[in-house]
Amino acid sequence: MDNNNYEQPQYYQPEPTWNNDASSENGKGLAIASLVTGIFGLLCCGPSAVAALITAIIARNKGNRSGMSMAGLIMGIIGTLIWVASLIYAAINPDYLSNLTDFMS
Repeated sequence: MDNNNYEQPQYYQPEPTWNNDASSENGKGLAIASLVTGIFGLLCCGPSAVAALITAIIARNKGNRSGMSMAGLIMGIIGTLIWVASLIYAAINPDYLSNLTDFMS
């Protein structure tokens, strides 16, 4: 009789679980970033309005439908339009920049 005919117990490590159901956290930091850069873009700097637009779109694609991401999206669109319009105006009127520097000094 052979007593070595039994199976060894199988030890395994369970698969790691990922927190995929945290829908409230998806894109929350991006929504805050879009809001902050949207405010900054409207107040003084046009390229940050483009950053607000991009971060708001990414946050909304990640599932964040909060008011912060919507506000960042709206401010990003408005800031980008104002910035592009001012660039076009400065390109059409070359005296605009010289008048602006005279005004600043």
